Amino acid sequence: MSRYSKGETSAAKLQEKQAKTQSLITKILLIRKAIEDRQRLPSLDALKSKRGIPFKSALNWSDADLGVTSCSYNTSREPYNTEYSDQLAAALETYNNLTPATQTLPPQKRITQRSQQEEISTLKNQVDYLTNTLGEVYRAYMQLVARVDEHTRQDLRYQQVLKSHTLALDRAHLTLVKP
Repeated sequence: MSRYSKGETSAAKLQEKQAKTQSLITKILLIRKAIEDRQRLPSLDALKSKRGIPFKSALNWSDADLGVTSCSYNTSREPYNTEYSDQLAAALETYNNLTPATQTLPPQKRITQRSQQEEISTLKNQVDYLTNTLGEVYRAYMQLVARVDEHTRQDLRYQQVLKSHTLALDRAHLTLVKP
């Protein structure tokens, strides 16, 4: 007999459901507070793409310090979470349109034709060095392959078998066996 009747949900599942709903509410409150203070949330900004922070990334956003956990899209669209999901989408859109006043772009290093030519020559030297090194490794490999023929490989296996027998048996019982 099952523990729960049809349609009944365990207390653990209900708590998990409430925790995800509470996390959605916390996300909304944190984003709204960041908008009011005109500040950015570093853990949320880490999810930023070219066009801002996508809705699904905001749902997957988790930060233990802020008390935010991840949530799937389907969970956010459940009837009991639809309102919070819509509020999160609206707050996120405002947050994406927020221009950071404190954040300035770092000055970019000027690229001149001379610096480009120097970089190109450095890269060409590195390519030449790597090509030469690869050639040396290939030559060494081919030399080893040429020197080690099938008979040598069989002899090495024979020596390995003898060594393993030496370890297994006493040295007194070993005698030289000619093939």
